[in-house]
Formats: sequence, structure tokens, C-alpha cells
Amino acid sequence: MEEAFFLALIKFLFGWAVKLFGKIFKKKPFSLEEIKRRARVLFVDDESVYYLISNINQAGWNVSHVSEITNFDSDEIRNADIIFLDYKNVGVKLTPTEEGIGLLKVIRKKYPEKHLIFYSGYAGFIPGHEVHGIADDWIQKNSDPYVYINRIEDAAKKIYGKK
Repeated sequence: MEEAFFLALIKFLFGWAVKLFGKIFKKKPFSLEEIKRRARVLFVDDESVYYLISNINQAGWNVSHVSEITNFDSDEIRNADIIFLDYKNVGVKLTPTEEGIGLLKVIRKKYPEKHLIFYSGYAGFIPGHEVHGIADDWIQKNSDPYVYINRIEDAAKKIYGKK
């Protein structure tokens, strides 16, 4: 009888301890402010995107811009969580026949964890529908800044685990 009591007590205490440690060490989701501090956004575009980047920065996001990719192992690529890739006149050094589409393909293969958003003035008319299967998302280049900000927020929440 004593043995059954002690076994039940041990089982109860063990269950209670596991539950307590689970609450203590449970991973809490990041706040949006923390996500904004952590997330890195990169625009790859041969044209100036200052106005757009300025608006996104004012919304609290860390954004940078390069006009060309000359090395797939560059710090800009490796450090970015979310990458916006233009369609025309980027990638001419590394993927000259496919330009932005070529960059998209190589970056997806080399960095599958990156959230890639293809964007262009030609976004609805991009030749080779394969792009839509490679990119996580696509956007019309002339979209309002809030559209970009919403896409960035959605992608960053997926990356950093906030539902």
C-alpha cells in the first residue's frame, strides 16, 4: 500500500515538475517590434527605390538596397531574411540570360529559407510562369508602400514564428 502511494506521489510530482518547466521555458512569440528589429529586408533593383525604402524604414523595418548582385555569398544576401528581386536589369553579371529570374532561381536553391518576393512593372506579365512556383510572393512594382509593408510584415511573422 505504501509503495503504491509513493509511486502515485512520484508520478504526480514528476507531472507537476514537467508542467512547471514547460511554462518557464516555453518559447514566447516575438512582439511585432522585436520582429522589426530582427528582420532584414533587401531590395535588388537597378532603379532608385529611395521613396519606397524611406517609407518602409519609417514603418520601423531594416531595409537596404543594392543595384546588382555580383556574389551569391555577399553579406547583403546572407544577412537578408526577405529579398525583393526586380525582373529587368538585375543579375546581368551572374545570370545575364535570365536576369532577375536567374537570380531568383539561384538564391532559392542556395538559400531555401529566404523569403523571396519577385517584383516588377511587368509583374503580371512575367514570361515563364515558373517564377510563381519559385518565389514566395510577387508584387506589382508600382504598388503603394503600405502593400510592401504588409507583405514584409506577413513574411517576417512567418519567419519569426508569430501567427
